[in-house]
This record gives sequence, structure tokens and C-alpha cells, in this order.
Amino acid sequence: MSNKLKILLIAAGVIITPVLLAPLPRFSSPLSTVVEAVDGTLLGARIADDGQWRFPAGERVPVKFEKAALAFEDKYFYYHPGINPFSIFRAFSQNIKAGKIVSGGSTITMQVARLSRGSRPRTYSEKVIEILSAVKLELFRSKRSILKMYASNAPFGSNTVGLEAAAWRYAGKSPAELTWAEAAALAVLPNSPSLVYPGKNQEILKAKRDRLLEKLYRQHSMDSVTWVLSVDEPLPGPPRALPSRAPHLTDLFWLKRRGERIRTTIDPALQERTMEIVNEHQGILAANMIFNAAVIIVSVRNGEVLAYAGNSTNESSYAHEGEVDIIRSPRSTGSILKPFLYAALQNSGEILPNSLIADIPTRFPGFTPKNFDMSYSGAVPASEALSQSLNIPAVRMLEINTPERFLELLKETGFTSFDKPADHYGLSIILGGGETTLWELSGVYASLSRVLDRYNREGRYCRGDYHPPVLTVGPGTRPDTAADKEPPLSAASVWLTYEALQKVNRPETESGWQYFSSASGFAWKTGTSYGFRDAWAVGTTPDYVIGVWAGNATGEGRPGLTGVTAAAPILFDVAGLMKCDRWFKAPSAELTAIKVCPLSGFRTGDNCPDAVEVMACVEGLKSGICPYHRTIHLDKTGSRQVMAGCVPVTEMRNEKWFVLPPAMEYFYRQKHPGYRILPPFAPGCTGEPNVPVMEFIYPVGGLRIFIPRDHTGELTKVVSEVVHRDPSKKIFWHLDDRYLGTTGLIHQMELLATPGPHRLTVVDEDGNSAECRFSVIGKEKNIVE
Repeated sequence: MSNKLKILLIAAGVIITPVLLAPLPRFSSPLSTVVEAVDGTLLGARIADDGQWRFPAGERVPVKFEKAALAFEDKYFYYHPGINPFSIFRAFSQNIKAGKIVSGGSTITMQVARLSRGSRPRTYSEKVIEILSAVKLELFRSKRSILKMYASNAPFGSNTVGLEAAAWRYAGKSPAELTWAEAAALAVLPNSPSLVYPGKNQEILKAKRDRLLEKLYRQHSMDSVTWVLSVDEPLPGPPRALPSRAPHLTDLFWLKRRGERIRTTIDPALQERTMEIVNEHQGILAANMIFNAAVIIVSVRNGEVLAYAGNSTNESSYAHEGEVDIIRSPRSTGSILKPFLYAALQNSGEILPNSLIADIPTRFPGFTPKNFDMSYSGAVPASEALSQSLNIPAVRMLEINTPERFLELLKETGFTSFDKPADHYGLSIILGGGETTLWELSGVYASLSRVLDRYNREGRYCRGDYHPPVLTVGPGTRPDTAADKEPPLSAASVWLTYEALQKVNRPETESGWQYFSSASGFAWKTGTSYGFRDAWAVGTTPDYVIGVWAGNATGEGRPGLTGVTAAAPILFDVAGLMKCDRWFKAPSAELTAIKVCPLSGFRTGDNCPDAVEVMACVEGLKSGICPYHRTIHLDKTGSRQVMAGCVPVTEMRNEKWFVLPPAMEYFYRQKHPGYRILPPFAPGCTGEPNVPVMEFIYPVGGLRIFIPRDHTGELTKVVSEVVHRDPSKKIFWHLDDRYLGTTGLIHQMELLATPGPHRLTVVDEDGNSAECRFSVIGKEKNIVE
């Protein structure tokens, strides 16, 4: 090896070794949490843990700021290796003459090295380290990356660090939207951030900005007109508040993904209008001391959240726990789960769409459901019970389905809040005995709509269609699309449920339904929790689901706070923002035409005189035959019932008759004037009729009753009730073998029963009787079984 080569290698080693040993500039300062809409619009941000507004690095540096920064700080940036020897020599000479450090001659790369080392004293030794680090940075990073590091970490005065935070704080816009004047003003700030920043030392700032604008004009970065207009443009003012378009969503990510930039699925325009509607309605509700409301909009196709209004942002709301994110807060469900029960019964074929469900006074141990209007229909079609949100039929349908099966369905479709065993909830789960969140509720409704929509488009099921709403953009946010042969609910059962939900009575105060007057469909459901604490409304089309909650975050109930009056008007106003031009097609492959009795909604039997066809799930072919039509024996006139042995067979006529049980008939005939009651028996025709004339409302056979004691320690009385087809008939009451008394018109009797089994017997004046066996429990812990 020649001496010259050795000298070159040694010299290279002397130069390269310090560079390689120098620290590579890195930044580990805490970052602000930045939440963006799907198009990059800033929805909100939270300050970094060190009290600085320091946004995570953006994808690129805007052209205007890049040209301004390079013209002001380092015009040879793209040509030097990290240091500019001429600038360093000039700065060194100036410092020698001044007797102190007045200039650093730093390139942008050297400034990045200095910023990465924090607030260290400006000494010559520190300058050497900056130089070595700058050269190393040039070796391992691209010029674009270095420029982005500078723009993301340069100080811009006050507690603002980085171009993006500065653009929003001083100009109220993103860096890409900055004008030439704004870009120039921001470009000069890192040079002396403690001395010059918008709102302070305006003359100095304007002079620096205008000189830079002139320089950019001389470099042909802008034309003369733009230059003149830019010089006349006002300086940015003092730091301003950042946008707060989705404050509760921003807080959510601040808790879960602090210090990150999160690109969400939110539509910024829809988010803004949704927040306006929530605040407008909450302002109206505040007159009734209702201070909170929330709305979420979910896309059916992919589950993406299009709008997230976690709570009203009115002053009155923030004075009453308006900072609470209601969308994620567990609340009592009220009646909002009834559609899932209806779908489950359609899916299993246990009832048909219009099968009559009893709607009569009903009591269970420790639980007495009531309809909202405190009235009874006697019997009501299942679909009508759903659309009118009747509580008693819902409880009776849950008896058919069982709480165990229903709870399992809720879990399979996506609810996680029902985490206790079925016996904890009992039958009350269908009326608000459990809690869920608006997030999960809207997600499950969207899942059902997605299942139906996919089946109509592709003729198949995907288990991944049941998933929570999607909030963020990026990989790992989309569910699996693997085939599923046994979905929790069939497309047909969902379609039948939505068909029933289209018939929900619109609220008198609605203000958005006119937008849907020509639309093909909108299925919606409301719910109100016990004590008027929670008002729910949820609606769906094939394209989107809207979930609404209104009430008080404190849990305080208010008179008149119902789903129909408080939540539904918000639902319709928000729905008015959305395009709705199609409805779900019927999944014909899963539906079949079934002949049913038009009066009972059950499959026709031998006693049914008429039949109509309804579309139902194929499983509905297993449902029961109409139990309410009987063949009645009448005399020749048809005005009296007769029995064999009472009149000759030749003088009897048979007629198929719609006969409800006594309790159902009593209330049904009040709302159905056309209902034909059975004719009385002809004189001399005695014996046991083939249909009962009396029925116990309470207690019912097999019931176990806990009877509490009063303040004296004595057992309290139970009020028993019986319905007779002919209320004018007298009824004689017997408990076990003891006569209790007689009733007429209103057949109620107080019972004083000791613990143990009992037999309650009633006999009318014609000799007809009914019996009920029940037991009284002596221990309170056995109240529910």
C-alpha cells in the first residue's frame, strides 16, 4: 500500500470516525393527540403532556412553507452535506469581532441537531457536536425527512412547537392552506421565537416577513400581484383555540392513544351538522331540565362511524356533566331491545309476524309489567306489539323465547354489556332490566342491517358482519369476510322485523320525517327507561344507522322524557341530512307464503273459516295452529248455544267462531267493536261448556308468591282477580275449603294466605267453575325463581 493511500485512509478515518460516533438526532418529546376526519380535517387536539402544542409529524412539508423556510434559513439546503463552510466561517468571524456568539451559521440540518439536544448553552463545543450530528443525519436521512423533522420540531413561540401546531394556533388552518404571507410569517418565527411571535412585537415581525416576501418574489416563487397582496395581508393574531368539532371523540383517543395522530372515519360536514342539531334540540329540552344528548351515525356497508356527537356542547350541558361521553356510557335500555326479541321468534318460527299475543294485566313475582299508556288491548298482533312498543306482549314473547336464549342472542350479535347470568335479569331484561351503550346498540343494529344487505347482494352470510362500529382508517380495522352458515339471525327474520318497525307511529313533534315522505323505507324504534331517565331512538336504512340518546348524564329522570318526545325528533332531523333512496329487498329464498287465520295470525286449522297468506321465515311452518277458533253448537236461530242431549242434533247448527280466552276477550272487545261474543246457552242446556267462561288474571296456576309482612308483623293480603265473559254474573270465591265471599261486575277478592300450597276456586251462579293452585313463600330470598 502506498504512503499516499495510507494518508488518505487515515485522514478519512479521522474525519468519518467522529461523525459516526456523534449522536444521531432523535426527538422523544411528548406529542399532542391529534384527531382528524376522514379527509384530514382537524376535529380536535389535546396538548402534549409537557404542556406544549406539538403535533405528530405530518406526511410532507407544504411547498409555500418549504420555500419560505429555505429562503430565510438555508437557501443551499439541497446542496450542502449538512454544513455550509462559508456560513460557519462568516459566523465565526462575526463572533470574534463581537467578542461573543452573535451568529451560529447553522444550516437547517444543524438546527435539527441542536433542537434534538434540547435547551443547551450555545458554546463552541456544542457547535462541534451539532456539526458532526448534522453530517451524520445527512448520511442516514433524506433531505425531505430532515426538512420534515425541522418543520415538526422548530419552536414557534409561546408553547407552540412545529409547523402544524403553529398553522392551527396562529392562522386557524392546516399548513397546506397557508397563504404566502402566513407561510412567510411562520418561517421567520423559529429564528427568534421568544422575541417575535404573532400578537407581540408586531413591527419586528412584519419587517422580517415583508423582507422574506420580497426575497421570495426576487427568486420568482411568486408573481408581483401576489407579492403586493401578500405584503398588505394582516399579520396573524395571538394564538387561538384549536378546532373542537368532536370534543368527546378527541377525549376518547386522548385516553386510549395519547400522543398519536388518528385519522378517523368521520365525515367533517356531517359531524358539524349533527352537532348543531344535537345542540339545538338540547337547548329546547333544557326547558324541561334535560341537559344531555348524544348521536352516532354508522355506515351499514362497512360499519364506519360517520358522525360522533358524544354529548351536547351547550353551556347548559357542560354545567351538568356535559363532558361525559354518553355514546360510551352504559344506560338502561328501556324498550330498545324489543326488535331483537321479535327477530329471534321469527327466526325460530315460534310465532308468525301477526300471531296474537296476550295483552292483559300480568303479574310475576316481584315484577308487574305495565304498558306505557296503562291500557290493555286484550290481544295484539306481534308486529303491532313491536311497532307500538307494548310492554306486556313483549314480556309474554320473552316467556316463549326464554331469558336464557335471548341473553345468548344478545351476546352473539355483539352486546358485551350483559355480562350477568340470565336469572339476574329475568323477564325484566326486555323492559330495561339491563344496560348497554349507544355505541354497542348502534353497532348491533348496523350489523343486522349489514347481514340483510349482504344476503340480498351476495346470497350468503359472513360471520364478520357482526362487529362493533369502525372509528379509524387504516389496516386492521376491517372485519373478516369468511362465510358463516349459521348466523344468529337470518336475513328473513331481520327483514320481517324492519318491516314491522316501518309502522312505528311518528312523534307529533317530528321535524325531519318530511324528508322521507317519498322514500321507500326507514325502520326505527324508540325506548324509555324506568323513571324517565333515558330516552332512546335508533333508525336504519340499507345505508346507515342513526342512534340517539337524550336525558341527564347524572341519571336524573324528568317527566315527559321519552324516546318518542325527546330522542325521535333528533333522529328525524339527523336523518334529514342523509340520502335515503332505497329499502331492503325481501330475501325471498328464506321466505315462504304461509296461510294464516286473518283474525289470529296463526296458521289456519280446521276451525278457521278464512285464510290469508303472509310471508314468513321458512321455520314459521312449524308454528302452532290457530288456538282461538272453535266449532260452536247453536240452535236454529243462531242466538243460543246448545249442547248434545239438550236439543235434537237435527235442530243444531255448527258455526266456526273466533273465541278468545276470557281475560283477553274482556279487553279485546273494548277496542274491537266488531268482536262477536258467544251467545248465551239456551234455557235447559246445562253442563260444562267447551270454552271456559272464567279466567284468573292473578294468581295464575303454579305461581309462587312472596307475601311481605306489614309494620305490625302480620302477613299482608293478596288481591286476586278473575275475568268472566259476562261481568254481570256473580262469582263465589273459595280459598281451599273456606268460603271468602261474592263479587259482581269487578271480580277482585283479597286473600289472606299463610305460607304453603293453596287452591283458589271460583264458581259463578250458573255453576261454571275455575280453579287455580298456587303457593305462598315464607322466605324473601325465594321471591324469584
